[in-house]
Amino acid sequence: MLREALREALASLGGEVREKGDAIEFTKVLAERKMFLSRRRLVYRATVRVDEGRREVQLLESLTETGSGLAADSGVGVKKETYRIGRGPREGGIAEQSKLFGKAYAYTFDHGAIRTVIENLARSHGYTVQYHITAP
Repeated sequence: MLREALREALASLGGEVREKGDAIEFTKVLAERKMFLSRRRLVYRATVRVDEGRREVQLLESLTETGSGLAADSGVGVKKETYRIGRGPREGGIAEQSKLFGKAYAYTFDHGAIRTVIENLARSHGYTVQYHITAP
């Protein structure tokens, strides 16, 4: 019942929701820059697991930038890279948390709003929320 409510609530936030094993994964493209023969995307991802035995919802958030296309440093060939910054609960907009992304992209997105939706649903069903940090 809680899993279904989480899927529906996340779907209403405008991203992509899918089941991945025992987890619900929410993905939303926050910003995209297209340049001559290259593209960069900034993606927010929240992975939610419901542990029925401990009556706990486990939440992992990540912010990822991916790029593909001609390599900017050599001008020849194709380069693809992926890296992540900061995992766990965040407050405020991304631009305030990361000067790197704030300079490269113009966007507004509140991570706290998604976290609040998940926390409220969990608490209304009698579950606690735990944030997990794992190595990239």
